[in-house]
Amino acid sequence: MLKTIILLTDTAQQQQPLANLLREHNRELAFCSALRAKDLGAIESEVLSEARLVSFAADIAVPEKFLLQLGYGAYKFYAAPVQYPGLPPAPDESDEDPRCYSVIAQSMTIWPDFKKVVGLETVTIPDGTVAAERERLVFSRLAHLFWRMSGMIAGEATDLPGIIGSNESQRPTFAMMN
Repeated sequence: MLKTIILLTDTAQQQQPLANLLREHNRELAFCSALRAKDLGAIESEVLSEARLVSFAADIAVPEKFLLQLGYGAYKFYAAPVQYPGLPPAPDESDEDPRCYSVIAQSMTIWPDFKKVVGLETVTIPDGTVAAERERLVFSRLAHLFWRMSGMIAGEATDLPGIIGSNESQRPTFAMMN
């Protein structure tokens, strides 16, 4: 039985709103907060067999040993420019700002062949948008994806259904992305 959600976020301010949203779908959940990989190591191993890790807008590597102990999987929510799917661009690789981003919910596994996309949306940035507004637009879309998937995240399923799996030969269509 899923008892604990481990929230791995970039800032402490993100923890409570995410926990509150998930609690609306499952009042029995307990939450562990983490901001660094070191925080994950402090979680008792007995908790992990009945836990799910959710990484939200955090660029933190999760140790393989930790992932293997989770009973309900691990999922990360992140944004990436469409020009560089799955990878952030190198700072000197592009002189212009990307106009289109994907916000992605993806399973986290130690086996790359088993990763799957469980949620996907796109956001197009209007011409002339300043960097701070672009960041706000992308983050709000990422938060919307989390909100939309919160019932599944807080649910009992040990494995969320994928919309795109790495073993699938089907490429995502425009309709799948929106």
